[in-house]
Amino acid sequence: MSTYFKITIYFILFGELVINVMSFNPMLTYTVRYKKIDAKPNITIHHFSIDQYKYIQYINANVSINTKELIDEVTVTFYRCDSDGINCEYFQTWKIKDACNKLKEPNQLWSRWYSSFDPPLNCPINKVHYTIKNGTFEVGAVLLWYPQATDYQWKVLQNVYAHGILVGSYTIEGSLFGYRKKIKSIFKP
Repeated sequence: MSTYFKITIYFILFGELVINVMSFNPMLTYTVRYKKIDAKPNITIHHFSIDQYKYIQYINANVSINTKELIDEVTVTFYRCDSDGINCEYFQTWKIKDACNKLKEPNQLWSRWYSSFDPPLNCPINKVHYTIKNGTFEVGAVLLWYPQATDYQWKVLQNVYAHGILVGSYTIEGSLFGYRKKIKSIFKP
């Protein structure tokens, strides 16, 4: 094996390491920056706002689910967009057949979002009106799932079904934002 070939292989492997591991900056803390939320036809969002406390953004809204059917399936489609949020491409789809059990799972991408519903979003979903208080997503789970998520803006379309019939859908647009968190010094001058 020639030296040139060994060096080339080393740089390819090292380059992949830099791209896949070091693209996540451990010196930064990440949060979601929301751009837009939209719902249709049987899911309505009223009085929606994006509020910011320090560096963290939250969605606050009133939500109505206009069905008495048991929601049992959710399809989530992810589109990744360029840094301006314009040129979007299909990324991935998740089909969740047993939505009720998935809502209960801790430390998931959606855990913080659905725990912000008041009254709590329990199954069977039989409440019509909910309030979202300081809704956000689990950023740590996002970065474990896809470390390059910080390089894109995202459109996430969630379709909700009852016995195979579309109840409604909502779309959330946003990006991950990294910022340096101030560390308090333990030394006193």
